[in-house]
Amino acid sequence: MKINIINISKKVLLAPVMALVLSTACVEDLKEMNLNPNEISSLDYGIQLTKMQLAFTGGSYEIFRTSLGYCFASIQQMADLESPVSGVFLPGDKYLNDPLFASAFFDAAYFSEYRDIADYVNRSSEDPQAINYHAIGRIWKVMSAHRLTDIYGDVPYFDAGQGYISNLWFPKYDAQELIYKDMLKELDEAAASFDDMMPNPGDQDILYNGNIDQWKKFTYSLMLRLAMRISNVAPAESEAWVKKAIQGGVMTSNADLARVTHQTGGWINPFNAGFNTRDRIRLSATFVGWMKDNNDPRLNIIAWVENGGEQMGLPNGFDNTSIQDYPGGADLSAYSNVNPELRQYDSPSLHLTYAEVELLLAEAAIKGWHSGSAKEHYEKGVAAAMRQWDIFGIEIPSEAEINDYLKSHPFDSAKGMEMIGEQYWAATFLVNWEGYSKWRRTGYPVLTPTNYPSNVTNGQIPRRMTYSGEEYSINSDNINEAVSRQGADDFMTRVWWDK
Repeated sequence: MKINIINISKKVLLAPVMALVLSTACVEDLKEMNLNPNEISSLDYGIQLTKMQLAFTGGSYEIFRTSLGYCFASIQQMADLESPVSGVFLPGDKYLNDPLFASAFFDAAYFSEYRDIADYVNRSSEDPQAINYHAIGRIWKVMSAHRLTDIYGDVPYFDAGQGYISNLWFPKYDAQELIYKDMLKELDEAAASFDDMMPNPGDQDILYNGNIDQWKKFTYSLMLRLAMRISNVAPAESEAWVKKAIQGGVMTSNADLARVTHQTGGWINPFNAGFNTRDRIRLSATFVGWMKDNNDPRLNIIAWVENGGEQMGLPNGFDNTSIQDYPGGADLSAYSNVNPELRQYDSPSLHLTYAEVELLLAEAAIKGWHSGSAKEHYEKGVAAAMRQWDIFGIEIPSEAEINDYLKSHPFDSAKGMEMIGEQYWAATFLVNWEGYSKWRRTGYPVLTPTNYPSNVTNGQIPRRMTYSGEEYSINSDNINEAVSRQGADDFMTRVWWDK
């Protein structure tokens, strides 16, 4: 028999090649089978930005606990009535310790916000077509970080959200002073980097629909807020940044205020559940009393009395027993509640308002850091704060009512800081974490603390919130370093700028 050696050799040589081809094909088939058809391989910047903006706006978990539970109540805009059945809804009303309430903003920020923010900023930094997206991401990182550091003090900032980017799973806590220096730098650089000729997020940006001019105003307005925050501890730096913000161009009308519009059936207003399901929460007697004493036309916009009686706030620091001698007793229907029109599923959320900006400019004028008139800025701020309620679709004070109010409350430079502080307190209702920070910095309005039994502050208004308890288990070295630097992890340790 004649054997074809050449053909055998070819077959022998081709066998490994064919095996490799078949093996490679099988591997590719297996890879294709393991692909998730619903997985997003390249996340759109606009989609992620929307998610970041909604995450900052918050859910009912953190808004009810830290925002309503402590910030609203601590500055005496809200109060609650403890009962044996319901217990306490607002621990800040009586300066009680509820670790889950106090740490809710901390937990939510690092779970819901920072992973997306870090990823978004990192990805957009490498894309030359994403200049505007990247600028907005840097600004939004500051927006989130400044609320967090104002409430807690030293927090993870430079390392935050870096786990999936650089495997940094245990972030160090940064000193608030360094955080503020970087936040102001970030705002400055981001504002300068905007380019009208490059793509923007359009309607995926739920604050400004991609309007770059409004983003610049927002950025410099946020810079003004942050710059003024450090005025007691770093006056020279504060002055320089205030002037830079003013020169850059801040908000000029209520059309510029930063808000998120909500949708029924979508991402609903997080205050809705807090106000509507906690039936022992009412407006504070301090807040309602101040508005009544000043004949403030906002009272009937903000407040509503269930039984139809006269507006009457609930005093802070009372329970079912001690309230009995108060005019309304324990009948909560007799006390002023938040107007239902302000707490619907689709009610907007406010983040930074034009009214705040004008009042900050009035303060800058008083300090001699701005050539404008403190009186004019004060009046513009008060008027804007009264007009801003129209975004809720409700009737606002008439121009005649606003003018009458300003005439009956003329600006007095000798009491300028007090008047500005009180109006800022009223203007930031529903932006209450900002009102809480402003009160701590200025001491206005002057509030009388409560001294409820078993309070943990010795009868003093809390100066900060406490860290998440989980951090002591999973990030113990870093949190302990922060506590040793900043001070005890309790409600009375002051953050860096609170002097």
